[in-house]
Amino acid sequence: MDTLPRVKAVSAASAPWTVNVTWADGTKDRVDLTGLIHRSRHFQVFLDRPTTFRKVRVVRFGAGIEWENGLDYGADTLKMMADEQRPVSGTDLIAFESDLNLSTAETGALLGLAERTVRAYRRAKRLPQSVAIAIRTIRASNTVLAAHYRPVGQRRRGRPKKDTTPRAA
Repeated sequence: MDTLPRVKAVSAASAPWTVNVTWADGTKDRVDLTGLIHRSRHFQVFLDRPTTFRKVRVVRFGAGIEWENGLDYGADTLKMMADEQRPVSGTDLIAFESDLNLSTAETGALLGLAERTVRAYRRAKRLPQSVAIAIRTIRASNTVLAAHYRPVGQRRRGRPKKDTTPRAA
């Protein structure tokens, strides 16, 4: 059973709407809350009062973070946001393909990419955001994989063989 994440320390980062988080296990993340602030009617208060965003603290023994105005955000959703913002690399793509036993053609079909692009992405330091989102979503749900996966058979290499079967007259 997974334990819930706990925040050990939090502070406002130098970038707007971003917090530095130290987790109870000692790992650290920088979490950009721009989307939350612009999309949540509750958090839009920070748009008019940006200095209040900087006054953030840990609450409830690390179960979340809170600002002076009473708004709070749970550690579990904060951790989810941090994980979603983490870059996805070519090494992650290789692990994704290996874990799901996908061929290059199947990965391409699943992600809407040419096989040549899949091969190039395997060497990339950072994949495009749309590909990263798709990989995370597919990894998180067998149902998403089942909904979009289509097996692709092995194609023969080289030129196609000439068809020598007799034709009906």
